[in-house]
Amino acid sequence: MDERSFIEQKQQSWEALSKTLETIRARGVKSLSLDQLSRFGEDYRSLVADLSFARSQGASEQLVIYLNELAARAHGAIYVPQSTKLSGVLTFLTRDFPQIFRRTAAYSLVAALVFMLGWTLSAISPEIRDVMFPDQITKPVGDNTTNLQGIDHSLLSTFIMTNNITVGIIAFAGGITAGAYTVFELAKNGLVIGAVASKAVPVIGFVKFWALILPHGVIELMAIFICGAAGLYIGAAIIAPGNLRRVDAVRTASAIALRLFAGAIIFFVIAAVIEGFITPSRLSEATKLGFAALTAVGLIVYLGFVGLQSPRALDP
Repeated sequence: MDERSFIEQKQQSWEALSKTLETIRARGVKSLSLDQLSRFGEDYRSLVADLSFARSQGASEQLVIYLNELAARAHGAIYVPQSTKLSGVLTFLTRDFPQIFRRTAAYSLVAALVFMLGWTLSAISPEIRDVMFPDQITKPVGDNTTNLQGIDHSLLSTFIMTNNITVGIIAFAGGITAGAYTVFELAKNGLVIGAVASKAVPVIGFVKFWALILPHGVIELMAIFICGAAGLYIGAAIIAPGNLRRVDAVRTASAIALRLFAGAIIFFVIAAVIEGFITPSRLSEATKLGFAALTAVGLIVYLGFVGLQSPRALDP
């Protein structure tokens, strides 16, 4: 298959369909004339055939995703589902999000590695720790050693969570810089959290620190990595659009990245609930660490297996 020639031959039809979809989104399908509706139907049928051909001929993933997303939009305009907003949310949670995560898992892995690189640099360099560690997290100890040696636990946990949510949003938005700022923000956050851990663990103890952080931190860190993956996915489309026009590649990547980001926001909400109820509770440290382990298992099951038997997300 000569993919470039195939795109050049079909591009005009795809662009016409995309423009019609924009008109439908802005003014509704009733705004189309009979001729426009007829052309829309022809373009849609042609697109479905093109998508099937591209898949059968082993076209690039970028092209298949672009055609798939365009076909899904057209299908949604033609066959308006009789569903509630709640059912749409359930479909997103039980099919779309975990499927899209698995399709883009390599980007989440890269985001995690960049974060861990920052953490490692912080761990091996006391100078970096001293620069990055926020002074407001440690209260003056003075003569009072009963308050867990000067560490304000609630402030420490809240700082880390607030910082992580901010980082997640910035990491996603950093995609518009071709992913450069996404990488910077992930590495910087690794430095900060690594510095906090390096400073706090010797004061309050290894087990106590992780019992404070991990119950909500497992889900929270995954949310950050997914936000980073979303930013990197957009950045990759900017840098390497393949045979697609860059604007088309970025538009397609952004549609997928937004779904990743939406799922990450849900993870942040879950982490906030845990941080509000489990983290400050009087549960034993062993119980809190056990809870953290359960959240890790839950993430593996959810992201790895939910939606495996469902139709592919975005498929018409």
